[in-house]
Amino acid sequence: MRILIVCDFLFKYGSQQARSLVHAGHDVAILCRSHALEFGGLEDERDEVHDRLRSDGIRMLVVPGRVRSASALPVMIGIRRALRRWRPHIVHVHENHDPRLLALTAGYRTVLTVHDPLGHPGAPELSRSENWAFRRWFHRADRFIVHGQALVPELRPIIGPRRPIAVIHHGTDARAEPLPVPAEPVVLLFGRLEQYKGVEVLVAAMQHVWERRPDARLVVAGEGQAARLVPDDPRTTLMARYISEAEVEGILEQARLVALPYTQASQSGVGMLAIAAGVPVVVSDLGSLPELAYDASFVSAAGDARALADSILRHLDDGADVRARVLAHARAQFSWEAAARRTTELYRELVRATPS
Repeated sequence: MRILIVCDFLFKYGSQQARSLVHAGHDVAILCRSHALEFGGLEDERDEVHDRLRSDGIRMLVVPGRVRSASALPVMIGIRRALRRWRPHIVHVHENHDPRLLALTAGYRTVLTVHDPLGHPGAPELSRSENWAFRRWFHRADRFIVHGQALVPELRPIIGPRRPIAVIHHGTDARAEPLPVPAEPVVLLFGRLEQYKGVEVLVAAMQHVWERRPDARLVVAGEGQAARLVPDDPRTTLMARYISEAEVEGILEQARLVALPYTQASQSGVGMLAIAAGVPVVVSDLGSLPELAYDASFVSAAGDARALADSILRHLDDGADVRARVLAHARAQFSWEAAARRTTELYRELVRATPS
């Protein structure tokens, strides 16, 4: 099948999905914007990803400039003509609010992955035109996808009672072997440090942890306004900047545990990266986060610092056997191969159900 992936700020996810669909035998293209915001502004890192996608046989259709940029018009006309010649069977959209992406893909069967049915607290307000484009994707979609069963009741009131929702887990590429247990007892929080990430909950939890384990350390890595909530403490290391793709494994190698103390959540790409390396995660009981944990002892009540501290203390000294189980859980539940297979089934059902 010919599949067009459409994404803006979820480009990293969309690129991994595109590779999985190519490996499943599909002809795949990606329609995206030219900015490098998801790469911390590092254009070289963005270009490396684009080059790898092209080397995998994935067509790259890139809309340049800002949303209101008149200079992008000739490129958009060329993209629209290319799509008419190529005639994708399915347009698979990752939620965005760019009206140009909406206009370029009008008239095709559309699948919409809704990563966050409920908006995150602290997210910037959309402009009138952005909000219109965002809502039009929901109106256009023939099928919806969420990343966990717990997200279905969150999406259902938005789209109505009859429209089909499929649950397809966030994919990940699991390592062959888990990362070894590091010598130091380090708890890691990394990724975008936004309001809903629960930085203040983890900081409070670590005070309880240090009462019993003064040797424990906290590492917080990422950019965002919530970095200011990390105290100046000799037991804490703050890396308040964008963490490049090349750095992720080195940071995970330091961690005995990755903490996801979110106060509002749908799912977590950071959590996926951790368990794909065999690093256990302690998570809040929100959205589909509990699905990342292979047993309930890694899950604590959202916003409860003492409960989070108990989970950390219970698992801070877990050994290689636990890491092997974490990795097996990631491989069994969240492989890109399984996600591509399930997505392909959805595409075929949609093609059978709707006229060309």
